[in-house]
Amino acid sequence: MTADARRIAFTSKTLHHVDLERAAVGALEARDFRLAFALADRRCRILPHPGARAHLLRAEALFHLDLRDAAIAGVARALELEPDDLVAARRMMAWGDDLQQIEAARSVTRRDDDPDSVRAALLLLEQSGQDSCARIDFLDEEVKGWVTWRGPGDPHLSLAQADQSSTIQLPADPRHRFARDGRQAASFRLIRPASATSQRLQITQADRVIASVQLPANRVPDHRAAPRRPARLRNGEPSPLTIIIPVYGDLAATRACIDSALNALACTPGSTIVVVDDASPEPDIKRLLNELAAEFRIRLLTNEHNLGFVGAVNRALGETGAGDVVLLNSDTIVPKYALQRLRSAVQSTPRVGTATPLSNNGEYTSFPIPNRSNPLPAAGEIELLGELAGRANSGIAIDIPNGIGFCLYITRECLDAVRELSDDFYRGYLEDVDFCLRAAEAGFRNVCIPSVFVGHEGSRSFLGEKRSLVMRNLRVLEHRYRRYATDCAAFLLADPLRDCRAALELKLLASQQVAAGPSVILCGSSAGRAIAIRRCRQLTAEDQHGLVVQIRSEGQRQLATVFDPDGGAPQSIALDVATPEDREALLRFLADLGIRSLEIAEPNRIPGACLAQLTQHFAYDLLITDTALAMRAAVGSGVHPDWTSLVAEARRVTAIDDDGAAFSEAVLGLQVVRLSDPPVPPALYPEVSGPARLGLLVLHTSAAEFRFIRALSDQLADADEDIEIVVLGSTLDDLKLMQRTNVIVTGDIAVDDVATLIEGHGITKLVLDIGEPAFGHPLVEALLATGLPIAATEWSPTPPGRGRSTDLKLQPGFDADATIAAVRDWAVEDVLLQPDRRSGRHRRQVGTRLP
Repeated sequence: MTADARRIAFTSKTLHHVDLERAAVGALEARDFRLAFALADRRCRILPHPGARAHLLRAEALFHLDLRDAAIAGVARALELEPDDLVAARRMMAWGDDLQQIEAARSVTRRDDDPDSVRAALLLLEQSGQDSCARIDFLDEEVKGWVTWRGPGDPHLSLAQADQSSTIQLPADPRHRFARDGRQAASFRLIRPASATSQRLQITQADRVIASVQLPANRVPDHRAAPRRPARLRNGEPSPLTIIIPVYGDLAATRACIDSALNALACTPGSTIVVVDDASPEPDIKRLLNELAAEFRIRLLTNEHNLGFVGAVNRALGETGAGDVVLLNSDTIVPKYALQRLRSAVQSTPRVGTATPLSNNGEYTSFPIPNRSNPLPAAGEIELLGELAGRANSGIAIDIPNGIGFCLYITRECLDAVRELSDDFYRGYLEDVDFCLRAAEAGFRNVCIPSVFVGHEGSRSFLGEKRSLVMRNLRVLEHRYRRYATDCAAFLLADPLRDCRAALELKLLASQQVAAGPSVILCGSSAGRAIAIRRCRQLTAEDQHGLVVQIRSEGQRQLATVFDPDGGAPQSIALDVATPEDREALLRFLADLGIRSLEIAEPNRIPGACLAQLTQHFAYDLLITDTALAMRAAVGSGVHPDWTSLVAEARRVTAIDDDGAAFSEAVLGLQVVRLSDPPVPPALYPEVSGPARLGLLVLHTSAAEFRFIRALSDQLADADEDIEIVVLGSTLDDLKLMQRTNVIVTGDIAVDDVATLIEGHGITKLVLDIGEPAFGHPLVEALLATGLPIAATEWSPTPPGRGRSTDLKLQPGFDADATIAAVRDWAVEDVLLQPDRRSGRHRRQVGTRLP
């Protein structure tokens, strides 16, 4: 790709992601795999969120750069996003390890129309011990596919539905394209009978099941004879409430769910439990359900054939004549008063069609981190969370785009209007969303009741297929409801449940009795946040607990967000410390926590009034993370007068890394406590041929960083040196820099990305400090651990024997012009570096510094 073509490709901000993908394809075709990696890798780091195609382009480049593990990881990510992507499946079948290959081979046999690919997949499956396979494609009118097997006897295909069943034999076809090397095969095609319920298609051979698939209904059910809406009950008598629990597998989870529901039932007058045994294959589950039914503790419905979640629920709904219902997954834990509180909240809220409680694993309603599968708490903690949610959020109902089926309360009025779950959604994913969106179209509200908490383990079945099924059904859903994706995005952005989560967090933290409170690290930037999280990791290693308070500006507001880096509570507390009321609230919150210590990083980024109140009320440490406390970033300049009292009144001054400690002693004149991590041995990277590639770390998205990169790019271009700058991170204007022929900007990176970025870009040297150091930042430490030559500020003289001749030592007191000149000369010097396998360092072979 020419320089002019590349410059033209990166001029549109709105189409930048498209331009990157197109340019990556061109680079692959030109066999410029480093450029292809650089372009595809950037695409995978920017918005809009990348799809499978972008990750596959990146993986293709990595594979050609002999970075096989990283390439396989990229294909795995593509399959997570698009499980039905055949290109990704073929790549995984060729590149992956045994388990990855087998799963990819199964995907290829289910979807690929290329005979050679399918034959390769069948061979892989046979080598793993699977000597039979089938593909089934279905429409409303017909079912077709093929089956392969070994051994005597032809397979049989059966199609069963509620009132009838038929079976046909599939004789072997010796001319079939997959009948090779002793493998037999047959194709089939049959007309589907019309059915208002799901159908079960099964292929068996010699008493074994080769394939079993539930087909959705292909005829709309007739509701003309639907029962009339029952009359409302009077005299304050509670309306009936039916809890429907479909059951298939997992005895332990099923038992725990039903036990918890029975406890809740005792506190919910007028309620009953209907359990649907959806043809469970586990005898212990059948025994448990039969015992509970014999004791009249549950009402048991038994399906002769497995109908799936939708079929099981619809059967139960059809046999429920009055009152509201709750659809409850068999892997949930219901607190004692959850059902009573849920019913009361719904009955006191107008126009509710469906209601969903908070949960550890409830998508929109997840707690403490929304839209994440948080770990299932212990039974006692679930009960506590239910009690605290009732206190924290009583009387509140928050509208959400759709309810979530793990625990979905449905009013009788909504059921009468919307009827039953749709059978259009294969294998029971997103049918709950479809029901809720139909309810919204009928004028009902879908709400979250944050005064109720229900534990949810999450799906344990279909682990390999779930993403594929969800994506397939999601496409149906988005086609049917055009505004759904937009409504979800708007809800996630606004996060109207945040205050409810925060209220529950405050109650939860107040209820916890601990011998020693957490340490709190206070910061004021994204770089400071990363250092604060690292400090919390150090505290965890010392059997202590850390919380981070980050203050950031949002217009006129100064929001102090409090979060636990380990994913526990709190995650949603946010206070506007620009106001006296919230400053006092922050003080009370920290005092109530009984914090062990307060460590202040970046005091220059903390609002003055807030900093003054915190330091008056709490003993504190100063954590040196940058040069802001100095008069000037020069040796011996001392502490700036604005910070002398802050430093003097601190219990101690600390630093996470050696550079922070050296800066404190050399510039501030302070003796500090070094908070050390275990040493990390340097990584070893293979020799890189070709021109030097300079990795330049940016952490602050500042004007100084942008000007430095632009000036260095100009000087390298003027020197006519074929050296590329790889900017590690994001800048004020990535696109402007990407228009330069010698600059690539990665976009935001994480510590886990470092090894792949170094090898993928072929980086030979690193610039870690361009005037705005971040002492103790995890990315700085990760890059230091690569063992590559570095350019960084030397805050104190290096002891004899410890310096490396390959490093560039920048002088304290940052001077942009002098630093740019020094980095330019260091970058272009004639040095070839190879890893010394004995020491883990690099040695100079040839080289002289250019004048």
